[in-house]
Amino acid sequence: MEQLKQLATKFPEQFVHTKGFGDYIQHSVIRQRLLSVLGAYSTDIVETIFDDGIITGVILKLTCEIDGKMVSVVEAGDVENPTNWKTNGARMKDAMSDAIKRCAMSLGCGLHLWSTIKLDNGSIQDEYFLDKQLDKLNAND
Repeated sequence: MEQLKQLATKFPEQFVHTKGFGDYIQHSVIRQRLLSVLGAYSTDIVETIFDDGIITGVILKLTCEIDGKMVSVVEAGDVENPTNWKTNGARMKDAMSDAIKRCAMSLGCGLHLWSTIKLDNGSIQDEYFLDKQLDKLNAND
C-alpha cells in the first residue's frame, strides 16, 4: 500500500491556502501529486450538468492503478460562480478542476483538508488518521 500511503500523506503547509469556504490546495499541486505517485491516469466525463444552457457542473471518472490494482472513482465538480465566466468552456474548466480535486480526495490525496475542523472558539480539531493507519498497515506487511 505504498502508493496509497503516498497519496494520503498530508501536504506541507506551504501548499495549503485559505479562502472564505476553508482551506484548499491548488489544482496544479493536486495534479502533481497524482502524477508523481501514480504516473499516467485517465479521466472521463460521465455527465455535464447544465442549468438553463449554462454549465454548472460535471461528473468525472478518474481511473488509475494504485499498488497494482486498477481503481476508478467518480465525483462531481462544481462551477462555484457560473456568472464569473464568459463561456461554457471556461465553466467546464472550473468544474473539471473541482472534480479532479474531489476524485483525488476519494483516493486520499488532500483528504486531510476535509478532516480538520476549525471550531468556533478558534481551536482546531484534527480528525485525520488515514496516514497513521496506513503506516501501521505498511509496517505489518
